[in-house]
Order: sequence, then structure tokens, then C-alpha cells
Amino acid sequence: LRVIPTPLPPAFGLCRRERLTPRQLDCLFWVAEGKSSADIAAILGIAASTVDEHLAKACESLGVRTRVQAVAVCFRQGLI
Repeated sequence: LRVIPTPLPPAFGLCRRERLTPRQLDCLFWVAEGKSSADIAAILGIAASTVDEHLAKACESLGVRTRVQAVAVCFRQGLI
């Protein structure tokens, strides 16, 4: 069995605090806690669509595709 490495996006693993807004980090924290967009919206007092927008922008900033990937990158960096 031979493992072929998959190239990572350019920004993958480069999660620095200044790349994300405080609200994006808040949303990612609650995703890491297993909360849905609706749950996070209720906790933060914003619309679920706004939560989704914050998470989409965070993923874009980090060069990842999913919430789970964004949480993993930030967790490795000790941000959440």
C-alpha cells in the first residue's frame, strides 16, 4: 500500500488570530462544541444566515472548505 500525499490549500494550517475576526472565532468555538447554526445564532443573538456568513468567510480566510477543517486548523493553533 502506497500513500500519496494530497497537496493542502496554500493557507491551510496558517490560522493566525489576525486572519479571523472575533465573531468568526466565536462561531468556530461553538461549532467545535457541536452547535448548529441555529443554536449559535440564538447564543450570539444574531441570525442563522449571519452565522453561516461568518463561517464561510472564516473558511475562505483559512483556505479550507468545511467548518470541520476550519475548527481543526484553529484547534491546532490553540485559538479555540
